[in-house]
Amino acid sequence: MTISQNDADFIRHRALLALSNNRAPGYHFAGHFLDMQCPRYDRDGIVMEMDTQPHNANPDGTTNLGAVFFMVDMALAAACRAFVDPSQRTATLKMHMNFLDGELRGRIRAEAQSPGFLQHTALAEAHCTGRLLANGREVMQMGGTWVAPPTPDGRPLHPLPWEKSYHPPMLPLLSKGDLDPMEKAVLRRVEAALREASDGGFMQRLWTPVTKHTPKGAIGRLPIGLYVGNRVGHVQGGISMYAALATAIAAVPHHPIVTAVSAWYIAPGQGKALTARSTILQKGRNVAVVRTELFGTGSKRVLEVVSNHAIGRH
Repeated sequence: MTISQNDADFIRHRALLALSNNRAPGYHFAGHFLDMQCPRYDRDGIVMEMDTQPHNANPDGTTNLGAVFFMVDMALAAACRAFVDPSQRTATLKMHMNFLDGELRGRIRAEAQSPGFLQHTALAEAHCTGRLLANGREVMQMGGTWVAPPTPDGRPLHPLPWEKSYHPPMLPLLSKGDLDPMEKAVLRRVEAALREASDGGFMQRLWTPVTKHTPKGAIGRLPIGLYVGNRVGHVQGGISMYAALATAIAAVPHHPIVTAVSAWYIAPGQGKALTARSTILQKGRNVAVVRTELFGTGSKRVLEVVSNHAIGRH
């Protein structure tokens, strides 16, 4: 799969549209850019769907894991958010995914449900579970835990597109001359990713950290900007988890199949860049286990991730 001129124009237009809609409070650039749909949102469960297209595809036509992790985080969080007021913030405590047989490609569908927030802890926690399907086939099982802390500045949040009282933005499409410095930085990042993605892996260049192999594993670095932020200004949780896993994948290139990944969220991703440090805990003939630490500015620990990797059946 290669990026044609039409594909590049499609990506540029989608980025400009996402920047335009991002000026309306509530959602964020990454959500607008991926354009996920939510045909069901209630306390009995939620459904989110997304098509694999040039902006979120790998060179082989499968769906980029960055887009998948973003969707999983949003879907599981939505199952919890169905139990709170739309003005309330929610934050991820932990998340895990088990990969099943089958490729991530085509129409991607996330299904998730939660019993709501439990009241036995000072900060109530909500557990949720779900599954991911690609073209109707189950390819992942997932789960996580969320809390509902105060917003960073104490002000209520605007609703997300699938929540009650949401009003779709009716903003004009911005031109490049209308953009502020942060928005221009996003377009520069998009253009750089397009230049590097002649093979079709646009999102690999947009959201994947630059990695380097080390004697103990690998290190990675992902610049922070509006293109990876959530609506309170932190790096979106699914993208943070993906940045860690991408570094882990670089640590064990001879074990190319990810079978499971678990993440514990410690602090928000903030600052100029996320840096990841992957350490190989075990590397055998068939499987490997990698621990990845993710840091923000000032070496503040953001995330702890453990992932399982395997060699394919020949």
